[in-house]
Amino acid sequence: TRLPTQLRAVARLLPAIAQATVIRTWSGCEGYVRDMLPIMGRSATTPRLFHAFGFSGHGFQLGPGVGDAMAELIMTDRCETPLDDFRVDRFARAV
Repeated sequence: TRLPTQLRAVARLLPAIAQATVIRTWSGCEGYVRDMLPIMGRSATTPRLFHAFGFSGHGFQLGPGVGDAMAELIMTDRCETPLDDFRVDRFARAV
């Protein structure tokens, strides 16, 4: 991993961090969408496929609400929460 090298570089700028103990780390991909809003709802091209992605910058705080809305949409083919602003084809509509 590159973490030890990165920590040494940071310690040169912030010496107090040299005494810190790293007990765990996390790494992953960030999935940003052009307008910084997530994609939620039915696929525009594939029947029975639903999308819920692109939540980078919005965090896990939306998780319970997204799960509830998507479950409602998938199970009942409708959703009380308006999802049109999060449609996957919203960029195609803007062209």
